[in-house]
Amino acid sequence: ENVLAMTAILPPTTISSANANGNESNANATPKVVTCGTNALKSSAGYNLPAIFTGSEGTLGVLTEVTVKLHPIPSHVVAASCAFSDLHSAAEAVAMIRMMGIPVSRIELLDETSIRAFNRTLGGSGGSQQSFDDDDDGELHLQPMDEKPTLFMEFAGHSKIAAGEDLSAARSICTEDYGGTNFASATDESTRQSLWAARHRLYYSSIALRSSSSGEEEEDGDGVGGATPQSTVLTDVCVPLSHFADIISATARDVHEMGVVGPCFGHAGDGNFHCIMPLKPNDTKEYKDRVFRVLENLTERAIGVGGTCSGEHGIGYGKKKYLRRMYGEGGVSMMEALKKSMDPFNVLNPGKIVDNDFYGGFKRG
Repeated sequence: ENVLAMTAILPPTTISSANANGNESNANATPKVVTCGTNALKSSAGYNLPAIFTGSEGTLGVLTEVTVKLHPIPSHVVAASCAFSDLHSAAEAVAMIRMMGIPVSRIELLDETSIRAFNRTLGGSGGSQQSFDDDDDGELHLQPMDEKPTLFMEFAGHSKIAAGEDLSAARSICTEDYGGTNFASATDESTRQSLWAARHRLYYSSIALRSSSSGEEEEDGDGVGGATPQSTVLTDVCVPLSHFADIISATARDVHEMGVVGPCFGHAGDGNFHCIMPLKPNDTKEYKDRVFRVLENLTERAIGVGGTCSGEHGIGYGKKKYLRRMYGEGGVSMMEALKKSMDPFNVLNPGKIVDNDFYGGFKRG
C-alpha cells in the first residue's frame, strides 16, 4: 500500500511491441515504457496497475522508477517489551491489543528459541533482563534476556501523553489479562534500540544457532561446516488475527516435536509470521525432510484458516502449488492469462508464480 506510482519497461516481445499480424520480425523492437499510478494518496482510475506490477515478482515488467508514500517521523516514540510464559498467550495479547483499537506502530513477537538465539550471540544463557547502560563511547551493553516468548512494541503520538496512554493500555492487556512479566519501556533512542536488539539481530543470530561453532549436537550431520544465509530456509505466512495464536503455536510445536532448529517470529500486528530454519551442508536427507514437513504443515494450516501462503516473501518457484488451493482453477487461470498477454514470449522469470511453457502463444515443443 506504500507504492503510489511506477515506471516499467515491458518485454520487447509483448503484444504491444509486436505487429498486428503476430509476425515475430518485430521481436527486437524498442521496448515499451509504461507509467502507472499517480502522486495522489489514492486513486480509483482504471485497473490498479501499480499493485499488479508490485506483486508480479519480475514476471511482467522491469521497474525503473517507483514513487512511494512518505510517512512523518513522530514527535514522541516509546518502545516496550513484555515476556510471557507461553507463546499462545503472547499471540493472544497481540490480537487483543489490535481488537481494542490501540494504535501501535510496531508489534513483533519472538518465540523462546528466538530469544535463546539472541542470548547466544551475547555469550549468555538467559535468566536476566536486558541492561540499558551505555559506556562512554555510546556502545550498548546488553545482557541475556529471559528465554520466554516476548512481545516488542512501539507506540507513537503527537505528545508524550498520547503515546503514554497507548503504552498504558497495552501494558494492562499484556500483564493483567495475559500474565505478561518483565514489562519494560523506554523513550530515548539508544535505550529503545537496546530494547529491540533481540528483534534487530534475529536473522543472523538464528543462523548462528547452527553455526560450525554452535555446540549443537551432530546427530543429523557429520559436523562439518555450519549454516549460512544461503543454506537457510526462511518462510512466511499470514493468517487472520483470530487464528494467529493457534497457528504460530502449532508451528513452534512442530519445530520442537520434529527436532529441527527453527525460531518462529512475526510482525504480529498483521498476523504475519516467519520461521527460520538453518541448514548445514552435511545435514542428512531425513533432517531436511523434517524441515520441509514443518514448512508444509505451516502453509497448509495458514490456508486452512483463510490465510495466505505468503504475506511478504512471495511465491517464486516454491509455493506455486498452493495458489490453486487458495484461489482455485479460476484464479490461477486469470494469472496465467495475464502473464501470457503481457509476456507472450515468456522471457521474464519464466516459471515463477504460474507454470508456463509457451512461446509466442504456442506451447514449446
